[in-house]
Amino acid sequence: MEGISAADYTFKRKNQVVTLDTKCVVRIDGAAVQIDPQLLFQRLTIAAKVTESQQDIFKYELCGHPPALFDASLLLWEPQKPVLANAIWDLVSPTTPAVLDDVQYVLDGGALIQHIPWTRGATYHDICTVYSDYVAKKYGSSIIVFDGYGEPSTKDIMHLRQTKGQVGVNVAFTEEMQLTMKKETFLANSTNKQQFINMLSGYLEKMCAVYHASGDADLLIVQKAVESSSTTDTVLVGDDTDLLILLCYHASLDSHDILFRPEPKKTTKNPRVWDIKAVKQALGSEICTNVLFLHVILGCDTTSHLYGISKGASLKKFKSSRHFREKAKVFNAESSTHMDIAAAGEEVLVSLYNGKQNERLDVLRYKRFCEKVATSVSHVHPQTLPPSSAAAKYHSFRVYLQVQQWKGFDLDPVEWGWEKRDEGLMPVHTDLPPAPDELLKIIRCNCHTDCSTLRCTCRKHNVKYSPACGNCMGSGCTNADKCYFDETDDDDDTD
Repeated sequence: MEGISAADYTFKRKNQVVTLDTKCVVRIDGAAVQIDPQLLFQRLTIAAKVTESQQDIFKYELCGHPPALFDASLLLWEPQKPVLANAIWDLVSPTTPAVLDDVQYVLDGGALIQHIPWTRGATYHDICTVYSDYVAKKYGSSIIVFDGYGEPSTKDIMHLRQTKGQVGVNVAFTEEMQLTMKKETFLANSTNKQQFINMLSGYLEKMCAVYHASGDADLLIVQKAVESSSTTDTVLVGDDTDLLILLCYHASLDSHDILFRPEPKKTTKNPRVWDIKAVKQALGSEICTNVLFLHVILGCDTTSHLYGISKGASLKKFKSSRHFREKAKVFNAESSTHMDIAAAGEEVLVSLYNGKQNERLDVLRYKRFCEKVATSVSHVHPQTLPPSSAAAKYHSFRVYLQVQQWKGFDLDPVEWGWEKRDEGLMPVHTDLPPAPDELLKIIRCNCHTDCSTLRCTCRKHNVKYSPACGNCMGSGCTNADKCYFDETDDDDDTD
């Protein structure tokens, strides 16, 4: 690394320190035990065959985290937001409208910052001037809305994914200082990002109306666009599907035309331009009323994509299932309680996983497990099963919180599926341990004797032998209810 700035240097994977925090950890008797989640799942399902009803243990995740909702890094499964936009586009088959000359532009400040490259060695004054010249040339006297950084936010986990957990150094910079690092490294630090937005705003305010959200700016961006469309034709420029969904909910059919288009890119030949009024008319009032829920339930920046479930599934289910439509209304109601949301959310997820109406999610998990064991040629991956009822409850809370926030209601995230940690607001996984205590304590024994003493971990914790046990294999084991034989042994040796 000689001659390379510390901010720019990265170690090869083989040279990076692997801490316990980067691996799946479960707590047994207060001690942190590191174990592969796939291995944990397989062992626990085998051990459960002997200790208790296997169906009953599927109310636990049988993993260190809910794998249908979180990846191995404990981040929310990344949402497939463009898939829903594609489904809507295919459904309404809109014609691409022409963008008129005399329109009011509303810009997503976050997309604007990412769009323009930075030149190392340029001063921050030069960088800000590039932005202001670009906006003046393409959009004129526009409205620009920026995100706010610094306070804990439900988007903290999205920022962790974007920066891959790396936090850039805090830079005390002025307009005349030169950029000495990569743009991505500089912006990975939220303090740097907020200070740069403040500096850039001073340049943009000379010709534009600039607004700052206290946190996530999506709602404020759309509100400004809808407000503008009440007096003139308006074009919202942004790249995020969230903005499209919010426009479908908030825009009025009685307003002037309001269009949504992405920031132009050289690699995109025919970018989609959405006529929001035409889209709303094609979708119909019922879908537009519930479109926030249809988007959030299958993943946005603050809720998880459900592993294996297509982003467009909620829209299809809403159109085909009356029961699904009724449960969606619960998430739109401002007066819904935690109990209402937990119950409605479970029924919604059962429907999305094609379970039977009024079927419990934990029962469906067990049924799916049995189906996969019977038909799969390899072991069952736990993320392919529906989440447990306990994990789904907190997913439903986060869905309700985001829907209500996008409707303009201010709820406390800590009461709806989030908790405060040093790294910001992080999602609650579940309120149950990975498995019952007796299973976590033993999983299997590895006795070379007959398991007759308390040195056997199975006997010590009052649990009978399981097929996962290492050496005794049940044969001659005094802790087994019955003898287990190798599958290759036949009982037809009598001729």
